[in-house]
Amino acid sequence: MSTGTERINLAFTHKVPDRTPLFEIFQPFQPIHWDICGKTVATHQASCWDAMADGISWEELVEASAKAQFAICKFFSLDMVRLTGAPASPNYERPVKTGAESWTLKGIDYVVNPGTQMVEYADPADAMSYSNRLTEEDLIKKIEAWNGNAAEVNVNNFAVYNRVRKLAEQEDIDWVYMGEIGAGTGVAFYPPFMLMWMLTEPELYRRWLEMSKVDAFRQTEAMLSRGLKVIALGGDVSCDKGPFISPQLYREFILPVIQEHVDLVHKHGGRAVYTSDGDHWDIKDDFFFNSNIDGYKEVDKAAGMTMERLIEAGIDRKVCIIGNIDARHILCHGTKDEVRNEVIQCLKLGQLSPGGHILHASHSVHEDVIPGNYYTAVNTYREFFGMEPLQY
Repeated sequence: MSTGTERINLAFTHKVPDRTPLFEIFQPFQPIHWDICGKTVATHQASCWDAMADGISWEELVEASAKAQFAICKFFSLDMVRLTGAPASPNYERPVKTGAESWTLKGIDYVVNPGTQMVEYADPADAMSYSNRLTEEDLIKKIEAWNGNAAEVNVNNFAVYNRVRKLAEQEDIDWVYMGEIGAGTGVAFYPPFMLMWMLTEPELYRRWLEMSKVDAFRQTEAMLSRGLKVIALGGDVSCDKGPFISPQLYREFILPVIQEHVDLVHKHGGRAVYTSDGDHWDIKDDFFFNSNIDGYKEVDKAAGMTMERLIEAGIDRKVCIIGNIDARHILCHGTKDEVRNEVIQCLKLGQLSPGGHILHASHSVHEDVIPGNYYTAVNTYREFFGMEPLQY
């Protein structure tokens, strides 16, 4: 029987492993954790905010997060994992509890959403408030003050990863670890003025992009040197209706940074995975072929990026497809039979792909995914390959 590392390496080198490798990203406070880990400060967001208000230390948050992430990745027998950091940083500002399920932090009110059990803005308008994000004037000042050097690597960012890796080594569990870092190329997250800069202030935009790239490349090297062998890069560049920018702007500004980032990952012996939601068909030659990527993650089936379409276009013959269980509809609203059919179809199509296939939800196990549907998905996968079902 192959190890997780062997399966992932075979998938990325266009060879057939003993079974399709399994990968997943779990939203930290998704209720699926509760069956496996219980409700803790790492798995239940209201408990986390209460604990932070009460003075829990950052070190305790790191330990709880590491144990929860280790437990859920082990439970589902993943081959590749992508971990999240602790929900705070050392010397974090503590929320103030104002009610049974409400807090205030930095002058903004937060409450528990009764549907998702997540902590969110009490006033949804705060999510879009200009007071909560950098203004154009602030960003220009930051660019003008930049000295050309990369920011120092924050070693605290690796605290959860270091602890999970130690726990895995103690139990002789072999995982491939994925790191994720963008280099300013996730245009979906640009404020409107930055999109305008690409047309009206290209040199200002290029300097911002260079500043972002320098920091990201240093972070990338730090990840690779610590044993994260797969780097997810790029960031969202498209929506359901296509790219946020024209193919010409993508080729002029974004593609060169992607290519340089991929080259850096390859130089250090890693695998580069483009991660982006949306329909990339209008930029598919640059996105999939000219970028020189090894894999493609967040394969957005609901936006039209289906396995059939990728196979028909020959993308699967060059790029390892990491997907494609529908996490927008099927995992959130589908019946168990629909989930089973989805997984079986995905596995069968993946076996047709000479470029390699790693099974993964089309985005992640996010807050709207029904836990029972994800259990069904993994048990369908296990049955497909003759494995014992999960007990939960």
